[in-house]
Amino acid sequence: MTSKLEEAAPADVDTTAKSATTLLFMRMWAIAHVVHLVAANVSALHTPWSIATVALAVAVVLRPSGRLFVAMMLAQGADYVAEMPGSPDHWAFILLVNITILLTMLVKRTVAPAAVAAAFPGVRMVTLVVYGFAALSKYNTHFLDPITSCANAIAGRASYGLSAPLQDTLLLPVASLLMETSVPLLLALPFTRRHWVRVAMLFHFTLSMSPAFSVVDFTSALFAVFVLFLSDEEVDRVIGVFRGVAAKSAIARDARRKPAVTALLAFALFGFIGHASPGAATALVFVAAQLYLLALFLAALWTWRRPAGRRSFGRPMLVHIPVLVLAVLWALNPYLGLRTTGVFTMFSGVQTEAGRANHLVLPTAHLTSWQDDLMTVEGSNDPVLEGSRRYDLAIPLLALRRMAQDDPGLTVTGTLRGRPVDFGPNEGQVHLEPLPYWQYKLLHFRPIPIGDKPFCSIS
Repeated sequence: MTSKLEEAAPADVDTTAKSATTLLFMRMWAIAHVVHLVAANVSALHTPWSIATVALAVAVVLRPSGRLFVAMMLAQGADYVAEMPGSPDHWAFILLVNITILLTMLVKRTVAPAAVAAAFPGVRMVTLVVYGFAALSKYNTHFLDPITSCANAIAGRASYGLSAPLQDTLLLPVASLLMETSVPLLLALPFTRRHWVRVAMLFHFTLSMSPAFSVVDFTSALFAVFVLFLSDEEVDRVIGVFRGVAAKSAIARDARRKPAVTALLAFALFGFIGHASPGAATALVFVAAQLYLLALFLAALWTWRRPAGRRSFGRPMLVHIPVLVLAVLWALNPYLGLRTTGVFTMFSGVQTEAGRANHLVLPTAHLTSWQDDLMTVEGSNDPVLEGSRRYDLAIPLLALRRMAQDDPGLTVTGTLRGRPVDFGPNEGQVHLEPLPYWQYKLLHFRPIPIGDKPFCSIS
């Protein structure tokens, strides 16, 4: 017997439009995988997992079949595990969505695109949970201080200093906080859903449009899931816009005549040009991503003026509940005294370390002492640690122990628990104890500012 939670949501329009939505999402989701990996690796792919993920994603864009889509998602999971614990926030978000789809396929016993569509209610819920926690993490005193706020720091960098008149005000931090808070709330409400998709797209495209600070990887993933909050009727219109433009483009016509050659050239260019010229690769990925995101935003904007039905949210299946629980627990890691990076706190400045908790709403209830020992670095043979002295940062002891495993010759001097300490491998120095493998693989901690100098952690 099928549970009510496992019944597919009714189609908004006809089956053809519903299928078009599914295929568009599959292609956009594949592009999000490509954008992340080529941006993170500066188009110099070098691991079997990253190469396999990009190759399969390009194949999905060319021919969005269920089997290729499954292979791509499995390769992404392998890449995430291989890169742990350094996998970033949006790669974790992509993994959660992939797990949601894979579990749906397992229950449905098919890898057909129809199973991908059946996962959409769960994907929407995962999106709201992840985005909601990312917004909630910014409700802290650090983010709402104009001197230390990541909002002002990012604006200053992205605008090349043009936002300087606003740097000493709370205008940008408060505006950003209100905007990010509104996205999950207004996407959840039926009567604001289709409108706030466009607003959210504009917000995230704005965050991604500066060469000095660009998060095209996260934005490309969000654009793919934002489409799922539009009705099939609206998605069909968006696709119609692309078809109309493509019909007038000689480049698009040539690409469609020889799709396999186009896909192979794209894979070779975006995947490996960075080995020859990192600068050219960075520019290529940025320009290509900007054109892609701009085209999607303009198509969504162009179709906004015509009335359309509301997208039904749909009922998540029972099999989606463990993924949602996992998403919540992963986001709660910092507040429970566990890892503090890659847990949907990007650019927030939230602190949960002992004696320095700064969140205005969520309490900290540490289950471990992993965040308790913080060392103020006064000198090191590691250039990153040495450079951190400019920002008055404290480094969690577990982070130093992990660094020492990667670099056995690491030396660090500073203050720990109010006493001077000299860590290193030499005689007379205190040795940094290696972490057990499971801690080395799972735990990752960010440095925290202990003064008033601006410092914005990317995770």
